[in-house]
Amino acid sequence: MKHGALAVSILVVAAAVCAARSADAQVYPERIRTAAGHRPEAYQRRGGDREEQVERSTKTVKIGANGELDIANIAGDITITRGNGGDVNVEIVKTAHARTADEARELLPLVQVDVVDRAGRAEVRTRYPTDEWRRNNRRNVNVSVDFNITAPGGTRVTAKSISGNVSISDIKGGVSAESVSGDIRIANAGRLGTAKSVSGTVDVSDTEVDGVLEAGSVSGDVLLRRLKAQRIDASSISGEVKLEDVTCDRVIGQSVSGGLTFSGPLARGGRYELKSHSGEVRVAIAGGSGFELEASSFSGEVRSDLPITTRGVNNTAAGRRRTLTGTYGDGSAVLDLTTFSGSVVITKR
Repeated sequence: MKHGALAVSILVVAAAVCAARSADAQVYPERIRTAAGHRPEAYQRRGGDREEQVERSTKTVKIGANGELDIANIAGDITITRGNGGDVNVEIVKTAHARTADEARELLPLVQVDVVDRAGRAEVRTRYPTDEWRRNNRRNVNVSVDFNITAPGGTRVTAKSISGNVSISDIKGGVSAESVSGDIRIANAGRLGTAKSVSGTVDVSDTEVDGVLEAGSVSGDVLLRRLKAQRIDASSISGEVKLEDVTCDRVIGQSVSGGLTFSGPLARGGRYELKSHSGEVRVAIAGGSGFELEASSFSGEVRSDLPITTRGVNNTAAGRRRTLTGTYGDGSAVLDLTTFSGSVVITKR
């Protein structure tokens, strides 16, 4: 029952991201059929669409040092970095593919980008032709749009893409990043709230979070490195979940098909729950942190390099330890480690 609940809880990641997409942008069936790919070219460039045309433009919106940027894209990457001053500078790169160069050139103006200034808030939206237009003209609009954006360091950023990667660095305002089919990469950010992908890797590094960080992927790894947060919820259905050099009071890590790794100090009164259905659970503890331990594996074994004062042990006939309950040091933190198919390993970092 535990493992069924684990799968259901992680599936919420997919539902939440897809719901957000439908509210923000048009979605065409041909753009969703190949959601397993991370780059728009995987479906934009078809057999005869070998000619490419590119159009570049730039727009600027003044939002101040602590303004807001809200961007939603359909097909293409979003890259946001820290800039100088109080302006958001948006470079728009539209790329069209068709059978001939002339046909590709004709497609470019069919996809529009709206950049709206709302008094300290910049809104960026990609707009494709309507379904009715596409039915009447009987043609696909094979155009992707990449955004290269600079924004003030204190900007609050919300970035969403259906098919494309989202990369954000050196932004200290609130950050939320999501993609249906693409990687999420965030570095040196502050007040990060959400980093999620349905099909792609989620990679967050060198970041401090005031509150809760939610990081998840349905099909992809979740990598959290050199982070500080009050609480981390990290999950993947098909992928590894790795928390490396993490300082946090509360960690919940889950994977259905993949291993889980945690390394870092344990906080006094902290709680750390790592659960996998099919994969190894490995914890490397930094410093002299003590903890209460509950560890179990159905078809693997539980191993600890640290001297645990045991309260309960269950060994197999072959001598493998399936469960281990006990205390290390002052027992000031709680470790709850579970895997169905794999081992639980506890080491000193």
